[in-house]
Amino acid sequence: MKQKTKQDIPVLILLGAMVVFFITFLASETTLIDKEEKYTHSFEAAVDAQAKSSTQDVKLEDSGAAEAEEEDIRNAMDIGRSSTDFQFLKLDETADLTPAQLNESLEGKGILEGRGETFHAAQEQYGLNALYLISHAQIETGNGRSSLAGGIEVGETTYYNFFGIGAFDKKAVSKGSGYAAESGWTTPEKAIMGGARFISENYVSKGQDTLYKMRWNPENPGKHLYATDIHWAVKIGNIMESHYSKHGLTADEFRKDYYTEE
Repeated sequence: MKQKTKQDIPVLILLGAMVVFFITFLASETTLIDKEEKYTHSFEAAVDAQAKSSTQDVKLEDSGAAEAEEEDIRNAMDIGRSSTDFQFLKLDETADLTPAQLNESLEGKGILEGRGETFHAAQEQYGLNALYLISHAQIETGNGRSSLAGGIEVGETTYYNFFGIGAFDKKAVSKGSGYAAESGWTTPEKAIMGGARFISENYVSKGQDTLYKMRWNPENPGKHLYATDIHWAVKIGNIMESHYSKHGLTADEFRKDYYTEE
């Protein structure tokens, strides 16, 4: 009986090796499939999906917001037409600046002015680029001067919302302040930290880690989009670029490979 067991050892080793090989092969194939599935849309297919989706797409004009036509959407989504690469910057590439230096970018920005320490803390805690957060807040608050940014009273408490979270276009103030109230953003500091957490958990950590991906979601066009303004990403990107230039910083991780070949 002992001899038979001894003779079976090489067979068992071979079977074990085959099992390990199969598991390794399966894991490898799964990884390859995942990588391929990330870029399953051609640019034109993505535009078509976006145009046909139930998501609202608007272009802001002097007279107000107008519904964007398919050609407007195509032009806004066209990577080659972008006026700045910063809408393609990975938002977890942090900015090596002190709170005092961040305050230089916040000078004259209404309620945002002097809050460099909080933006720096948001970068440290949530891993989001502080200059991105500042630029995003500038757009959503009208450089710190909008009614929503200045605080909205709900009952006897004032709430703040600096990132337009929950602030749908036609009811921006009521919806945005309602979301801030639900979240307990009773101070500007809480609004900055809470907004950074929301963006990190709901977008960046889920792979929508550039402004372009937050706005257009090339892996799943027309779904889970942050904004309705078709130029939202490039507007924030242009502000970011100006801040980088002001501080003499360079950026490294630009991502533009979102679509398959036609």
